[in-house]
Amino acid sequence: MLKLSANVSLLFPDLPFLDRFAAAAQAGFTAVEAMYPYDQDIEAMARRLRGHALTLSVINLPPGGAADKGLAVLAGRRADYEDSLARGLDYALGLDCRRVHLLTGNLLPATPLRNCRALLVRNLERALQLFAPHGIKVLLEPLSRQMLPHYSLARVEEAVSLIDEIDSPDLRLQLDLYHTQMEQGNLAALIERYYAYVDYIQIAGVPGRHEPDVGEINYGYLLDLLQRRGFDGWVGCEYVPLGDTLRGLRWARDRGLLPAEAAHGP
Repeated sequence: MLKLSANVSLLFPDLPFLDRFAAAAQAGFTAVEAMYPYDQDIEAMARRLRGHALTLSVINLPPGGAADKGLAVLAGRRADYEDSLARGLDYALGLDCRRVHLLTGNLLPATPLRNCRALLVRNLERALQLFAPHGIKVLLEPLSRQMLPHYSLARVEEAVSLIDEIDSPDLRLQLDLYHTQMEQGNLAALIERYYAYVDYIQIAGVPGRHEPDVGEINYGYLLDLLQRRGFDGWVGCEYVPLGDTLRGLRWARDRGLLPAEAAHGP
């Protein structure tokens, strides 16, 4: 059976952040993911995770400034990049999180990726030097240029090329099917073609980034495909609920991915 992780940065928005851990557990989740938890106290989060027997499945590393979306492609930002790695490592270790998503960053105007690829490779290798000895995987996630017009890593093939070049078992692909549909479509074929690279999946409906049973993506087919392939990583529910989060989880209960009794919630 596929394993779902609740994105507590987006789900249960009516609750204070730390209270969302209990809500996720009561809904039947055994894991949560968080986008940028760096305004939270590590031990306070760790207590909630332990108290509700939850795994923290992934966090994003600090992305730099609001316009950066990551620092790995930006020359002259080495100190900032090192700080982001160190802060992310502190949180990953303190929260027993075994995966971190490294945002590669927005390209500067008129700067193609090929011009900063060597820097990006060096910075990815540096991240692996810090995280891999702790058993923490570094994930690359292509992000759609329809949403982030200047992002440096938009297509699955670009991430796979970097993973092949660096050739480390600790550098893997985080496949966000929402972003991938927005950027290039052909989701089932991409899953099949690059299945060996995929460590983590995220889902949301297109358009709107709402529940996965809303919109143009046939998630029934894609989730069945992942299950047939024996995917044993986390499937992150990274979407904005249209209304009440629990009612919106009917798609997961109907597929047996969450317990039916969780429908009544806390």
